[in-house]
Formats: sequence, C-alpha cells, structure tokens
Amino acid sequence: MKPIIKESLAQKQGKDKVLYFLYAYKEILIGALIALIAIGLFLGSLLTRQEVIFRSKVLTEQGADNWLAADLTTTYEELLQPSEKERVLVDTANLDDSQSAEVIGTQLAAKEIDIIWINEKLEDEFVQRYDQDNLTESNLQFTKKGETFVARIMPNAPHKQALEKVSELYE
Repeated sequence: MKPIIKESLAQKQGKDKVLYFLYAYKEILIGALIALIAIGLFLGSLLTRQEVIFRSKVLTEQGADNWLAADLTTTYEELLQPSEKERVLVDTANLDDSQSAEVIGTQLAAKEIDIIWINEKLEDEFVQRYDQDNLTESNLQFTKKGETFVARIMPNAPHKQALEKVSELYE
C-alpha cells in the first residue's frame, strides 16, 4: 500500500475509510471483479455443456418440411434416451438459401452430421450439390403426411452406435 493512501486511511473512520479504499484501488477491484465474472462464466459453461449424441439434418425447400424436425427429435430422443448432459439434435436447412447451403457444406466437411433426411423430390439436387460420388446413398426411407423422405448416411458419421439404432427403425 502506498504511504499516502496509508496516511489518508489512518485519518478516516468507518464508512469514509471503506469508500476511500474503494476509490484508491478501483482499477484493481474492477479488474478482479471482471476476472471473477469471466471465471464464473467459463466454469458455468463447462458444467452445463451438453454433448450431442446424434445429429440429423432435414433438408427442405423453403421451409416446406419444418414439422419433420420436431417429429424426428421426439422419435430419436425416445429411442436413444439421452441423459441430462446429452442431447439429440435434429435441425432443418433450406436448400434454396445460400447461407443454409454453406452451413450444410461446412457441417459435412467437419463430419458433424450422422444422417440427412431429404424429401424424395430434392434428392437429385442434394446429390448434384454435395455428393456427386454418391457416397451417402442408403436404402432407408419413410413416408409421412403423403411425402416420402430418403436418408443419406454420412460415411464417417460421428455417432455410429446411435446411427445403428436409428437405422433399425427404418429397415
């Protein structure tokens, strides 16, 4: 502690002493508070992080089949029974949207997706854009609300055990 601050603190009493101390060391106290908040946020994110145990993508045309993601999520959660720290992720992507197309390409390259469900009418477009070697072809399909959906299974799917269980639903 600097001598001048020590002298000033010795002359003050009670509340004035505390306020003077806080004023004299405000930069250090603010820095310590920011550090504590950052550490708390980091630890909180570690403790509440959920691991994805299965990831599916539904490719649609201008949001036409968005209802399917909710149905598949419910089905897969019942089948795989994720714990509190695990989750099943089923989301949609619009083939007509350039940003969605970029996200799909990135997720495919990063090997984040296990299975992609596509309306049968859009399968040729998917193959033309993302799978010209037809590596993802599968015989899995189902019909719901009068529409047939076909599966494209990723060759290096990140969650193979979960994918095997899901595949059994459609065989």
